[in-house]
Amino acid sequence: MLRKLEKCEKNVPSKCPDKPKEKDIKKPEEEDKNQNVYVVSREFVDILSNAISKTEDSDSLSSLKEIIDSPPAEKTNKLKSKLKELENITLNIAITGMTGAGKSSFVNALRGLPHDDKDAAPTGTTETTMEPNMYPHPSMPNVKIWDLPGIGSPKFRAKMYLKDVNFHTYDFFLIVTSERFKENDIELARAIKKSKKLFYFVRTKIDNDIRAESHKRTFDERMLLENIREDCKANLLRVGIPKIFLISSFNLEKYDFQKLINTLEDELPENKKFALIQALPVYSLEALTKKQTYYKKMIWLNAFAAGVAAIAPIPGLSLACDYGIIKKFFQQVFTCFGLSNQALEALSQRVNKPVEQLKAAKTSRFKEGATEDIVIDMLSKPNIAIAKTLGTVMALLPGGALPAGGTAVATVHYLLNMGLNEMAEDTKRVLSVSQLA
Repeated sequence: MLRKLEKCEKNVPSKCPDKPKEKDIKKPEEEDKNQNVYVVSREFVDILSNAISKTEDSDSLSSLKEIIDSPPAEKTNKLKSKLKELENITLNIAITGMTGAGKSSFVNALRGLPHDDKDAAPTGTTETTMEPNMYPHPSMPNVKIWDLPGIGSPKFRAKMYLKDVNFHTYDFFLIVTSERFKENDIELARAIKKSKKLFYFVRTKIDNDIRAESHKRTFDERMLLENIREDCKANLLRVGIPKIFLISSFNLEKYDFQKLINTLEDELPENKKFALIQALPVYSLEALTKKQTYYKKMIWLNAFAAGVAAIAPIPGLSLACDYGIIKKFFQQVFTCFGLSNQALEALSQRVNKPVEQLKAAKTSRFKEGATEDIVIDMLSKPNIAIAKTLGTVMALLPGGALPAGGTAVATVHYLLNMGLNEMAEDTKRVLSVSQLA
């Protein structure tokens, strides 16, 4: 039966049917009183909350309170809407600044692409960007990084700059320079601030500064970085208390890049945060941990979606829905954690390690990808098969909706959490071999 799931997925992919077929719909007088309550009930969640109160899952579960406390008839739709929102949220990041500041290199770094990749933003010592260029994220097309023309370039004067680059398109601005921030940067920041948009100052090419000074007998990296930071602040006092981050596009794990991401996490709306963290390349253990935390929240949403599917008394429906939910989730994590061949090839160039050595670091069942065989094998394990069979039987019994849904929630949560942790361990091993952990 499990081997036929690929065919079932065409009819019931990761999205389960909103309604059973007409022949399966009960007449009003036959409807169970638990209809629409499903597994997303305060009582069921209280049981889960008590069970996991001392684990990292507790915060993830608490984020579902809005759905849990909704009127019974609204819970299913709210659950579906939340999942769709997280999967389809758009994020538009604007990279702007003076000509030659390293904007295009920074764009490529955020997308996890080497500068010579066929899809990379063109780089050069002169202005290569003459109009706003949108670069979609390689694996998350809803995340768009915009390489904007250099401020003060012949085609775009500072006075009309914001209008020329369609200012309202972007969620936040990163104002980039490789030297001192100048008058054009300050004027741009003032205009952005006036329009109540988020903006941050990024001082790039820090690795070049360090390399240029490192030969001196009195060289002190910490003091050099502090001097650069203070010099930037002195030039930006007219825009209040500036938020300045010192960054190397070729070494995101160093300097202030993580500090920038932490700041964005604090200031962006919740849905935008999730899109940002998903899209970032895995450049350190801290970056991996952030991704893992956000996906744990997704696990509960997906598990409750499986619980809803378990209610419909249609033999095989719950299993097919679980298959689609699990497969889609695993594929998202595999890509987001930087375990794909494309991501490892880019990492290989960045850390100067053979790509085969990085691939060999993956030892879990997901080393070749999040395949359908893995999902089928996981659902075929005796303890999981028994739980699914029990859920199917209970869904067919009067009053069996809540227990059946509970079985589905527990099963899918267990499997998704297992897969997430296994892929996280693979990523840690890759980071170790890359000497980034």
